[in-house]
Amino acid sequence: MYQFQVSEIFKSIDGEGKRAGAPCTFIRLVGCNLRCSYCDTAYAFTRDSTTQIMTTTEITEQTDRFGISNVTLTGGEPLLHRTQALELVDMLKQHGHEVNIETNGAIQLDDIPRDNSTSFFTMDWKSRSSGMADKMIESNLDALLPRDVLKFVVGTQEDLDNMCQVLGTHDIKAQVFVSPVWGQMNLLDMTQFVLNNNINARVQVQLHKLIWAPDARGV
Repeated sequence: MYQFQVSEIFKSIDGEGKRAGAPCTFIRLVGCNLRCSYCDTAYAFTRDSTTQIMTTTEITEQTDRFGISNVTLTGGEPLLHRTQALELVDMLKQHGHEVNIETNGAIQLDDIPRDNSTSFFTMDWKSRSSGMADKMIESNLDALLPRDVLKFVVGTQEDLDNMCQVLGTHDIKAQVFVSPVWGQMNLLDMTQFVLNNNINARVQVQLHKLIWAPDARGV
């Protein structure tokens, strides 16, 4: 049986995306293939003293104990071990959970079978200021379905312009969200840009950073 390196499992509210504000259980796996300049979960890059080694069954059982249907599988990058991560998603679904799979845009998605299930992707399309924009797989934009989420995290005017370029050159079926890099992008400026350019995206903030300390873990 496959064993995952788990950074943390905790109950909180979903801080962003289409389930923002709703109670959710988070499963954060260790490991990431990117190193974004504004990353707020760098502690999950590698295994440390808090890492738990858990099987699919153990993760599911611990998740069940929280009694919440919403689950977010995140990292790091949870699809680094894609086959095993998707098996975990299947087991969580069998236990009645709706699973949001957070992925960073640098893992191929268009060859993953999709059905009319309760799981969905939230793909974070990396901005120029992340330093990882060249790692994005363009075909992933076309692989997203209407139930999926495409997220832009912007820190500069260049990031906003790049978002416009991406949205203007692809037929995006997913729900689009834009949020500021914490402490870098002025929320009013970002919102005004969206309005002035008639961008079909929802402005969001990271609710958990407003409720708890911005660098708090386990929330």
